[in-house]
Amino acid sequence: MNDAEILDLLKKALLEVAPDRASEFNDVQMTNTIEDLQLDSIALMEMVGFLEDTLDVTFPDEALPTVNTLADLGALVRDHQ
Repeated sequence: MNDAEILDLLKKALLEVAPDRASEFNDVQMTNTIEDLQLDSIALMEMVGFLEDTLDVTFPDEALPTVNTLADLGALVRDHQ
């Protein structure tokens, strides 16, 4: 999966957890922080769940506290393909 595909997948995950904010997510980049996106820990965990279900993987629990940006989340996706 290349960077563009990962970003598209992350956008789908964002839309899954906050569908009413679709217009805000059109221009997200990998450099956006979770804080920039105004996501709380529950929304982040829902995103992780969506990604795990979509990719049929399980991310290690110890990796999740290190997720601060979409790039961090993308790295998890890349590492567990």
